[in-house]
Amino acid sequence: MSTADPAPESRREAETAGPGSNSGPGSDSNSGSSSGSGSDRSAHPRDEGPARRPLSGRVVLVPRLREPDPLARALRTAGAAAVRAALTRAVPGDAAELASASARLAAGDYDWLVVTSARTVEMLDVGATPTSTAVAAVGSATAGALAAALGRDPELVAGGSARSLLDALAGRGVAPGARVLLPQSALAAPLLAEGLRGLGARVERVDAYTTRTVGAADLPPGLVGRWRAGGVDAVVVTAGSTARAVVELLGPAPPGTAVVTLGGPSRAAALAAGLAPDDAVTASPSPRPADVVAEIGRRLRPLQPGSRTGATPPHPPVDRIEEP
Repeated sequence: MSTADPAPESRREAETAGPGSNSGPGSDSNSGSSSGSGSDRSAHPRDEGPARRPLSGRVVLVPRLREPDPLARALRTAGAAAVRAALTRAVPGDAAELASASARLAAGDYDWLVVTSARTVEMLDVGATPTSTAVAAVGSATAGALAAALGRDPELVAGGSARSLLDALAGRGVAPGARVLLPQSALAAPLLAEGLRGLGARVERVDAYTTRTVGAADLPPGLVGRWRAGGVDAVVVTAGSTARAVVELLGPAPPGTAVVTLGGPSRAAALAAGLAPDDAVTASPSPRPADVVAEIGRRLRPLQPGSRTGATPPHPPVDRIEEP
C-alpha cells in the first residue's frame, strides 16, 4: 500500500511514438527522460499515405499519463496526434484508515470488494483479499490492475461507469446485509454507494485518494500556447477533476475545439467548470477507446490534404506528443 504523496508526472518526461523517434516509452513515474527540445515535428501530423484515416491531421489532448494507454493508442491508429499531459495528481487518503480497511479485507470481513478505479489498487493493499470475498471492477482497465494484484480475475467486470457497475451488482443479486468495501476517490459521486445501500448492502466507503491540480510549472512547455491558439482540435475529459484542471491551467476551450467526456458526470463537471458551452461538449456513449474516438470523429470533419498549411502559428514542442 502506498502512503507517500506521489509527485505529478515530470513535465520533462517525454515520449514520441512514431518513425524517427529517439526516445522510448515513458512511464508514470519521474523518469527524467526527455524528447529533446530540438524536435522539428509539426504541431499537426501529416498523413501522406493513400488511405487517410478519420482523424488524420488532428491533435487531441489526453490530459493524463497512463502506461499503457489504450485511448492514446486508438487515437494514433485513427491518425491523430495524441498530446498527453498530466494535469492532476493523486494524493493518498488517510494512511491509518487505508491500513485498517486493508486489514479487514485480508481477514475476510467483506462479501464484496467494489473498485471503481485502477488508481485505487495503488493506494489500498488488495493482494491478500481472500477468495471468499467477491471482487467487482468498474471496467477492463481496473480489472487488469486488480488481476495483477490479486493473482486472479475479478468475479465481475462492468461496462466502465458507476451506473453499469451498480446494475451489474444488482444483477448478481447483492443480498440485503451484504458487506461491501467501496474504496473510491474522495471526489467520487455518491451514486454507487447510495445505490448499493438501496439494495440493502452494508457499505463501507473509504476515501482511497483524492485528486489535485498540478502546478503550472509542471505543464509541458508549449502546451498553454498551443491550446490558447487553437492548436488542439479536441480534448478528452476523463473525469470531473480533469475538467476543472483544464480550465484552471489552460483556460476555457477555444472556439472550434471539441470537448468529449467519458460520461455524463464528466460532461456535467465540464459545463459547471466553464470549459465550453453546452453545444460544444458531448459525452461518449461509453468510455471504450473505440467509442471515444468515434465521438471525436463525429465532432470533427475530416481534414482535406494540405488544409493545415499556414492555418495555425507554430508552437513550441510539447513534451508528450505521440504521432501515428
